[in-house]
Amino acid sequence: MTIDKQSRYDRQLRLWGNSGQSNLESSHICLINATSTGSELLKNLVLPGIGEFTIIDNTEVTENSLSGNFFLAHQDLGDNAAKAMVRELKELNSEVVGNAIEDSLSNVLRQESVQFWDSFNIVVVSNYVPREDLDRLKDILWDKNIPLFFVNTIGFYGSLQLILKETTVIETHDPAKFFDLRIDHPWPELQEYVDSINMDDLDDTEHAHVPYIVIFIKALQSWKTSHNNALPKNYQEKKEFRKHVESMSRNIGNESNFIEALKSIHRALQITQIPQTVLELFKDENIKDENINLTTSIFWIYIKALKNFVAKTNKLPLPYAIPDMASDTLSYITLQKIYRDKAINDQKLFTEEVIEILNSIGRTADDINHDSILSFCKNTQFLYVAKGSRELFNQKMISNVLSGSEEEGCDILSIHFALLSFNSYIEQYHTSPNIQNLDEFIEVFKRYYADPSSEIPETLHITFKEILSHPSPDYHNISSLLGGVASQEILKITTSQYTPLDNLYVFDGIHSISEKWKI
Repeated sequence: MTIDKQSRYDRQLRLWGNSGQSNLESSHICLINATSTGSELLKNLVLPGIGEFTIIDNTEVTENSLSGNFFLAHQDLGDNAAKAMVRELKELNSEVVGNAIEDSLSNVLRQESVQFWDSFNIVVVSNYVPREDLDRLKDILWDKNIPLFFVNTIGFYGSLQLILKETTVIETHDPAKFFDLRIDHPWPELQEYVDSINMDDLDDTEHAHVPYIVIFIKALQSWKTSHNNALPKNYQEKKEFRKHVESMSRNIGNESNFIEALKSIHRALQITQIPQTVLELFKDENIKDENINLTTSIFWIYIKALKNFVAKTNKLPLPYAIPDMASDTLSYITLQKIYRDKAINDQKLFTEEVIEILNSIGRTADDINHDSILSFCKNTQFLYVAKGSRELFNQKMISNVLSGSEEEGCDILSIHFALLSFNSYIEQYHTSPNIQNLDEFIEVFKRYYADPSSEIPETLHITFKEILSHPSPDYHNISSLLGGVASQEILKITTSQYTPLDNLYVFDGIHSISEKWKI
């Protein structure tokens, strides 16, 4: 990466690093409908350096288009909306490629082959598209496992939904400060180093600079000797173990390493084991021998290799990070090297498992990315997998909304169905509804989402009236917020980092509250 790029993208590089930026710059986003929300969404992707974007829209810029869209101006009146918006967005970042397809989604779906969509990493639908087109698009992208974001804004309401068969993330950046120190299961080199330190032979200065990893291993081993080789289990035993560590200090008031050890006592009691979330991944259909083939994603090949690695070692690969701690420089550097050497050796063994799997399915070792393997081995405790849905709602959500209950966010959930019904009304009547169309709007909701005999609860009725009371669907503050939320989720997917939405988000701009659901 050039110095100019490093300077321009300095802050975001701190969030997702060079690998995330590389993924971002190689991504191609497709936006369907040149809406205000869509322009805000793309703005937040163009500025950090998305590789390419394409807008599909066959409408012309009108006076109504200008009301909430900062990327359309009076000189654009009568011009194609996609073309005008691309022109303005490209001004934000000269390195980003922008394209306009001056046609409707219906025509694109009819005229282009399904391979047309392979060029996009993510597709975004903003507001209304015909139901038949949306269903067709969902089917195409679902089979290709290309993420489809569906974002709606009407008045002060908005929603965002991710439709994707499967989401996998290696670098989730889990905020939990977890260090895999193996205090309870030191490997030979670590045990040898611990045994080389005789605490009784150290002078007071040396004693006060023994790293707490060494203190913990010695304390735990002496504890196990007097407790039938068992670790501290209940509260009382853990309390006694803490006193045992404290008793090893010569002067607890002056020895910073022991003071630090007592504050970090939870790390001594941390059991080395395979997380249940990882064990569940080992049962996934994707890694069964008959399902591993040339089309298997590298993530699932890594999971298969990890399962084989664990079968041989009974442990996950060691991430070599250790926390800062009170210690003399030589001792800390020695510990770092012991952990680093172990981590490098584990990565080597893991890579051998990956190579074996690749060879078995006819892929070459050239497919191996050592940076990717390093990242995977460092993050095995925090891997993320989500199975998605192609549906826009489920029956339980309908039941909750019709119950009229204020629990479980039903009042916010009613916004989701109001937005869906708004689009369904356009589908049926070929025009946007207003407050005079409330009765017809309710009938549309019943026809598409509920039983015709359903009673409409007060919470839903109020939401319907609110959504029909706005002369414009594009209030800039709401478009800006939903565009920001959507672009943040797109950045998570494109950089393959952080935990993305799973899978529905709804925003109530009247009360400034939001909620999310998994469909």
